[in-house]
Amino acid sequence: MKFSVDRKRISEVLALLQGLTNRKTTLAITSDVLIKAEGSYITVTANDLETVFQGRYEAEVESDGIISINAKKLYEIVREYPDASIPVNEIENRWVEIGTGNIQYHIVSSDHENFPEHPVIDEVPSVEMESASLKKMVEISASINFSQEEKRPYVLGALLEKTEAQEKPVLRMVSTDSKRLYSFDTPYSGDLQIPEQGIIIPKKGLLELGRFLSTLGNVQIGIKNNHFVVTRDDESMMIKLLEGDYPDYRRVLNTDSFTAIEMNRVMFLMMMKRMSILVSDDYKSVILNFMENRLTVTITNPEIGESKEEIAIGYLGESVESAFNPKYFIDALNAFKGDNVVVNIKDKRNPCIIKGNGDMNFVCAIMAMSV
Repeated sequence: MKFSVDRKRISEVLALLQGLTNRKTTLAITSDVLIKAEGSYITVTANDLETVFQGRYEAEVESDGIISINAKKLYEIVREYPDASIPVNEIENRWVEIGTGNIQYHIVSSDHENFPEHPVIDEVPSVEMESASLKKMVEISASINFSQEEKRPYVLGALLEKTEAQEKPVLRMVSTDSKRLYSFDTPYSGDLQIPEQGIIIPKKGLLELGRFLSTLGNVQIGIKNNHFVVTRDDESMMIKLLEGDYPDYRRVLNTDSFTAIEMNRVMFLMMMKRMSILVSDDYKSVILNFMENRLTVTITNPEIGESKEEIAIGYLGESVESAFNPKYFIDALNAFKGDNVVVNIKDKRNPCIIKGNGDMNFVCAIMAMSV
């Protein structure tokens, strides 16, 4: 196999794949990329056994072939190579020569026969949507982490379903760690073939998908052979779906009996940041006390100290006192973009539900903590 390819383009692709190929799996070869040269193109594949990336790129191919080579080392070589085009040549005994003239690397490749197989998914029924909208939805959902010991499918993954919001069809992605819950809607057009109960997409795959998606143009999405498939031009990402049931999140987000309070987002965010200074591993909660026309927030940490802050708000109900983790407020308030948010409260047992002021695409529920 021998080919030359545009250095800048292949460097961008390899940079995108570092998260995928650096993930630990049961197979060491998943740290490689598979490169197949044929005709006037090369096909680059990365596979961590859950998520598969594949892209086809123009190249000057002198002889067809296929290699499996360490993605990190290849990226480092390509990134630092000085010329606009970089030659790759398989020599013998799986040795690969990269570069020419005064700059050459000789890297041993792996046996490509051991590279994990990936599903060949053709003619996926798909719909088109804005890449930027899908990117924001995916990044917000993937931002809710989970522990290495976690086994529950609805925590390991995010729910994707078709529904309606404000009498318009939307795709909704719901993500939770049982301590907070995010729901994000984005419009789409077409007939997406998706089960009525929705699908559960692993957050690990969503994290890589967020890197793959651009803020420009459109992408095609579809579901086939138990995979969520996203395609743009000659690149695609396939994520293997999780099996399991997703809890009834709608009950958590129901604010019919809650009191809505409009608040300045930045002011509330900065207050939570100041309160979080005194948070430690053993003391993670702050007390929010909603009283007539004011909100008082306090934290008492025997290991460090205490703090108290008060701001004016438009609230006329009875006093409501509840404990929350301020980090969850910080994460959620950073995800909203408007000047104001609407904070919905009920009592110390129920979650605090945050919505955008006039923008209902994103809703966040933060569960109350026991004091």
